[in-house]
Order: sequence, then C-alpha cells, then structure tokens
Amino acid sequence: MILLFTIYRSLKVVFITLGYAISYRVKSLIGVSVTFQDFAHRWAHSVISHCNISIEVSGEEHIPEQAVFIVNHRSSADIFVLLDILPKRSAFVFKHELLNHPLIGLALRLSPYIPVDRSSPKAAAMSILKAKSMIKDGHSIIIFPEGTWSYPPHDILPFKQGSLLMASKTGIPIIPIAMVGTETVTRPDGLLIFPGTVKVKIGPAHTADSHDHDQAEKFRALMKELMNSIQ
Repeated sequence: MILLFTIYRSLKVVFITLGYAISYRVKSLIGVSVTFQDFAHRWAHSVISHCNISIEVSGEEHIPEQAVFIVNHRSSADIFVLLDILPKRSAFVFKHELLNHPLIGLALRLSPYIPVDRSSPKAAAMSILKAKSMIKDGHSIIIFPEGTWSYPPHDILPFKQGSLLMASKTGIPIIPIAMVGTETVTRPDGLLIFPGTVKVKIGPAHTADSHDHDQAEKFRALMKELMNSIQ
C-alpha cells in the first residue's frame, strides 16, 4: 500500500511538471506575458504541497536582494525546495547532462538557467558570461559547488574550483546554504517522491576574491558548519 501511494504521488509530480511546462510554452507562443521564474516558483510550491513536504528555514534574514547562493547538493528535490524559498529571479547553474533528466530535463530546456559543460573550457567561459549578463539584469545565481550529489553517509564533497570562479567573477555577495532531508524526499538517481521534512540553514554573506583551493575549502568549511548546526 505504501508503495502504491508513493507511485501515485510520483506520477502526480510528473503530471504537475508537464502541466506547468505546457502551460508556460503555450502562453509564450500566443504572446501572453509570462516569466519562467514565476512558473517555476508556482510549480515548486505545487509539488511541495501535493507531496506533503514540509520545509523548515532559518536565516532568511540573510537573503539580500541579489546574491550568488552556494548550496550543498543531496538530490533532485533540492531544486524545488530552493525554488520555493529563494527569490523568484534566481537562476540555477547546472551540469548540461541534466537536460536529459526524465523529470526536470523538459523544464530546464525551457528555462533561462545556465548549463555548464565542464569538459569544454570554451563552454565554461560562455557560462560565466551568461551568469554575468543575468546578474546585470537583476537575477541571483544558484550554484551547487560540489558538482554532484553528496548524501549520507558521505559529508560535503570537495568544491569544484570552477564553481567558485563563477561566484568570484560576479562581484555580488555569496550566501552559503545548507540543506538536510532532501535525500529522503527523492533518493539520488531516483524518480519516486516521498513525504518528509527538509531543514534549510541560510548563512550570512561572504565574498570571494579568488577561486583557489584554499578559498574552496573556506566555503566548504562554512557550509559544513551550517549543516552541523541543523543536524
């Protein structure tokens, strides 16, 4: 019975995702003024509501008008949790392989978000230019500096220096965010959605004047401290 409810809940998420993606595309084609970020925020809130996911956030006073948010990464559920709690005008930086993800790939293809191909230095440079352009347009940027999922029993993985390169080049505050619990909502590499509680801790602003190993370890230590404070 539990498995049936889990499958039913997961199918609802698929249809919610398709519904919002189709609605956004149709309205765009017929000339209705819409923004992807507004649709994404509403989609995330709908998924959370229908799947009985509760979010406990502390440190919201640290969210400025515009920032680079660096966040630990535990599952695909991180996406809709962050969309629900962060400013609407925020753009994810994501690895381009996610365009083929069966659940979120369609939405990413319609989005203004920033894909990164780490195998190509030229493509990485173009991603930095796009991030700068979006920041100039008033957006915030969301980066997962680990570059992939880390989940219990693992700790936070070493940060990719390329991620901090993008953060250090933007010239706006860097806000570390730690999340615990998304790995119980969606298992790594899984499609099933489970109810659960996600705890989020938002830290104060920092700056990065470089992207070397020491700077990466500094931000990793800040995120570990935030995570330890909510476990």
